[in-house]
Amino acid sequence: MTRKTNSSEHSTQAIFSVCADADVVRVATSAAASISGAHFEGEFRDYITSEKRPQFSPALKNASSCVALIDFDRDPELAIESTERLHQIFLKNIGIIGVGTKLDAEVLLRAVRNGCTEFLTKPVNINELIESLNRYNDVLSLDSNAQSSLGRVLCFFGAKGGVGTTMLAVHLAIFLVRQHCKKVLLIDHKQQLGHVALYLGLKDTQYHFEELLHNADRLDSELLNGFIVHHRSGLDVIASPELSGTPHEPTSQEFEWVMDFLRREYDFVLIDSPVAYQASRNTLIEQSDEVYIVSTPDVAALRDLARMVEHLSLSDSSTNKLRLVVNRSTASDSVTPEQIEKTVRFPISVAVPNNYFELLHAINDGEPISPQRRSEFNQALSIWANQIVNGINTTEPATAKKGLFSFLYS
Repeated sequence: MTRKTNSSEHSTQAIFSVCADADVVRVATSAAASISGAHFEGEFRDYITSEKRPQFSPALKNASSCVALIDFDRDPELAIESTERLHQIFLKNIGIIGVGTKLDAEVLLRAVRNGCTEFLTKPVNINELIESLNRYNDVLSLDSNAQSSLGRVLCFFGAKGGVGTTMLAVHLAIFLVRQHCKKVLLIDHKQQLGHVALYLGLKDTQYHFEELLHNADRLDSELLNGFIVHHRSGLDVIASPELSGTPHEPTSQEFEWVMDFLRREYDFVLIDSPVAYQASRNTLIEQSDEVYIVSTPDVAALRDLARMVEHLSLSDSSTNKLRLVVNRSTASDSVTPEQIEKTVRFPISVAVPNNYFELLHAINDGEPISPQRRSEFNQALSIWANQIVNGINTTEPATAKKGLFSFLYS
């Protein structure tokens, strides 16, 4: 009987095979059962290439680390390509073990260069495989940077146009970068003429998010870097098209591939999405961790907000992600937070005080307001950013959250 060995106490390791025969799968299953926190998550019967990229289960995508056993016997060239593709998809979050009856020295060298860390000859011995898995765990425990935790995707919708959704997304992204030193990507998902780059004073935004989605099947770090515009704050941006054109409507699979990849590249991905009920909206919400709907405390915006919340609340998965943001709030608003919550039948998560003229000046200059500036607006943004970083759920009723509203309605 194989001794049960220890991995990291709180980590999970997902093990899977690629084009492996039944004997390799059997040994991998037994080895996974012998390591604390490890699970065999199944087998892929085809090599993983740019043309054949499978759906990865939530267990694989959410595991602390992954290990792939790739069989080189059927096609060494495709096995090498699978090694490269898996490293592009999972970044530093995966170990690759090659298996084969006999491996050519040149093939071995090329496989190592593409990220294959160990090789085992067939028939695979269970104790040797366990030792390989434990060596990989030891590397992870020594190098905290070897594991890439999954980032979070935050999506922003406006209840209607003109409520300040883009402005809030831009400033929240800046706060996450400057106050919390997070690696953040801000995506302008407007299909044409979005304002994210304009608000940040960015020029020469040649490529946009729709094109990235269109190239999802070959997405890697090098391709992504070609789409990124770097703001001097440290924020990364993918802009929207500056010219009108026929948009690419992504498939749900393309969107999932891109979001999976971006989660491994960034701590936070913020998406400024259009108000329109486009076909991809449901997919975007499904791929997001939190969905912020922005409104202002006026009748027109609140009417649209109520309808939007009602529509999105039809799905239980969407309801758990929804967060309401009231922008341009003042103590003299004719509609109080309690009245808003009663109208839309959903709690307010964030209230941002009115700072219209200073923000207008910032927009015209292409320079967001500095987080170091003392103002009620910055205080609200700071609280909001802290809640996001600390994973605080803010969907309790607004009246119970004095910290958010006391400086507005005291």
